[in-house]
Amino acid sequence: MLTEGVFDGIRVLDIGHVVAGPFVASVMADFGADVIKIEPPVRGDPLRWLYPKDDVGLFYKMQARNKKSVTLDLKHPEGRAIFERLAAQSDVVVENFRPGVMERLGLGWEELSKINERLIMCRLSGFGQTGPYAGRRAYGRIGEAFAGFAHITGEPDGPPTHSQMSVGDTVAGTWAAMGVMMALYWRDARGGGLGQVVDIGLYEGLFRQIEQQVVVLDQLGRVLERSGSNHRNVPFTGLFRTRDGGHYSFSAVTERSALDALRAMDMAEDERFNSFERCMQHRDEFAAAVKAWMAARTLAEVDAAFQARGAPGTPVKSAADLIDDPHILAREMVITVEDKELGPLRMQGIVPKLSRTPGAVRHAGQLLGESNALVYGELLGMSPEELDDLQARGVI
Repeated sequence: MLTEGVFDGIRVLDIGHVVAGPFVASVMADFGADVIKIEPPVRGDPLRWLYPKDDVGLFYKMQARNKKSVTLDLKHPEGRAIFERLAAQSDVVVENFRPGVMERLGLGWEELSKINERLIMCRLSGFGQTGPYAGRRAYGRIGEAFAGFAHITGEPDGPPTHSQMSVGDTVAGTWAAMGVMMALYWRDARGGGLGQVVDIGLYEGLFRQIEQQVVVLDQLGRVLERSGSNHRNVPFTGLFRTRDGGHYSFSAVTERSALDALRAMDMAEDERFNSFERCMQHRDEFAAAVKAWMAARTLAEVDAAFQARGAPGTPVKSAADLIDDPHILAREMVITVEDKELGPLRMQGIVPKLSRTPGAVRHAGQLLGESNALVYGELLGMSPEELDDLQARGVI
């Protein structure tokens, strides 16, 4: 096992804000990239003010982990000049402003690629850099709605439903991170030698992941609708309430796993349910039978029955259930990080697990501008007097 990360030696300038852009840089920081998070002076990233404890934003502590925080006013001419000097020595710039903002600052792709032809510019926006909707303002939930994701989420007799998580942002961020890695691979491993733009709209990751929706509409003329916790093609699935108020989810998508689930619920001999075809014909009766079976048992009893048969199912868990779960801890999916402001704090661990070059969480999100002296001093050679002057004038 090697100690350096996959992205050791790769420098990323993260000028993203809130979730989507910073998520890209966070993925890379977890695996060794030198990520410099550039924030506006005084207030910093808006995430610094979400879920505060003693005026310290907890969301930021997670999202900005492993990053060096510096302050810089990109609207100030000297701030832009400093950014250009940083870009000249970096591999990746990540931004999630509306299209045109970076160009108005004089920091668009045309300008930055002249400064550093090897630079990769990752651009996340609501609707992408091109097209008739490119100028529209959007956030993750707008992406959910526009992508068709909200349309298929919710109960059949209910309205479209948003996720309670920043799924539009993080899905787009995951695809964008893959795009950056592809661009790095082509530049370095394939000998391309040059940088390029990675362009993604917030809706596009979700649109790519709504599976068969488009081809079914195109070929069958059908618009797939909401089905709640049921699956439109698989009868052996659902989410049900137990006697003690818990909820249990099971999903069996093969004949073998379906038989195991039926055996767990003492229904294997019921001819209405013992094949996919028959269960589809009687799916309302099956759902009623499962509902009654689970309602007569505690959550622990239901799970014990499923696990005894090797059937695929799990209690619906909250963060309170997971934070001390033995499997979660064994997989290091909850870790403890020492923080200057809050002391020990727990957060999610590294995803994915790499056997030779594992990622690591070295520290939580830093204080605003904590790395100013390190980055501007060591990387750009600025003196303490220069930094004091820039700070006094609001440039940093």
